[in-house]
Amino acid sequence: MKDRVLLVDDDRNLLAAMQRSLYRRFDLVTADSGFAGIAALQKQGPFAVVVSDLRMPKMDGIQFLSIARQIAPDTVRVMLTGYAELQTAIDAINEGSIFRFLTKPCLPEDFYRVLEAAVEQYRLVISERELLEKTLQGSIKVLMDILSMVSPFAFDQASRLRHLARRLGVRLKVERLWEVELAAMLSQIGHVTVPQTILEKRYKGQQLSDEETKVFYSHPQAARDLLKNIPRLEGIAEAIAYQCKLFSGGGFPPDGRKGKAIPLIARILKVVLDCDALVQTGKTITQAVAVMRSHEDWYDPAVLGALEAEGLEAEEGFIVRTVSLDELLPGMVLAEEITDGQGVVLVPKRYEISEVLKTRLLNFARFGTVSQPIKVLEPVRGKTEA
Repeated sequence: MKDRVLLVDDDRNLLAAMQRSLYRRFDLVTADSGFAGIAALQKQGPFAVVVSDLRMPKMDGIQFLSIARQIAPDTVRVMLTGYAELQTAIDAINEGSIFRFLTKPCLPEDFYRVLEAAVEQYRLVISERELLEKTLQGSIKVLMDILSMVSPFAFDQASRLRHLARRLGVRLKVERLWEVELAAMLSQIGHVTVPQTILEKRYKGQQLSDEETKVFYSHPQAARDLLKNIPRLEGIAEAIAYQCKLFSGGGFPPDGRKGKAIPLIARILKVVLDCDALVQTGKTITQAVAVMRSHEDWYDPAVLGALEAEGLEAEEGFIVRTVSLDELLPGMVLAEEITDGQGVVLVPKRYEISEVLKTRLLNFARFGTVSQPIKVLEPVRGKTEA
């Protein structure tokens, strides 16, 4: 199979000449503008190599290759120009991560050699990525197989945690969602280092001694030590190490980290772990959240709000936030009804607050009681880095 190459140049005569000289070796696609090149990348890719002229109207080669890098990061990029300016070459390399920079006129044999080198670079990138992905997948499978044999309960728990963590990640608009899922799957792998007797007591809800508690809570650190040397899992390993850490700074490990200094994935794991433990006693997610709110300083408010929104089956991308009557703003949607001191519903849940309605509530509060805090649905803005 021929290697696919995209050649972008506003000189149609050059495009035709290249097509004639290279068609035997490469599957060559041509485009006469940067915009046409972007369309080709999106509709006809993937390409091993993209070659672009520098001087083109409306969108020059630097701009085009910068966009090409975003669309097809694995495709190797080559710049072709008649202007051998040093600064131009530096800008092109910095902006588009150019593999080679060629000047016109370029001898066919030189052009051919550069394409061959670029194709070889593409093959190297793809093969290394495939090797890394297969190694990663294989390593994870081995670890999960070991966990299923050593502690079937922990294996089942990891599966439940994965599904809930993913839903919270979606709701929070976490950018690298796969890391959240993978961290939840591997969060219990450290149990392989904990004696079975301690695990059984823990799962049965029996009281652990101080020494047993210390041994049990060593499992996140053990998981980090198992995972930290696997490529691409370094951040996940760090998050798993902090899965039992309280947002207020307490818990394990007993160090100075607190609040958003704790990895986001760890904050998600803490919420899903405690929720799962409560759900296993027969509680619903909504009931579990009610219990967890009695220890609100243990959890990231945004993550706990995402869990509460999940229990209410709110639209994805929303979390629950608690506000006072004064903080209530027009456009907010109620996550639950607003009631007076006797439990009489003043405003039903899912109702959108308006200026008039807020004024009415404020006037009512002057002569009566409005139960507070008030729970509202709040959209998550942008993407959250994991």
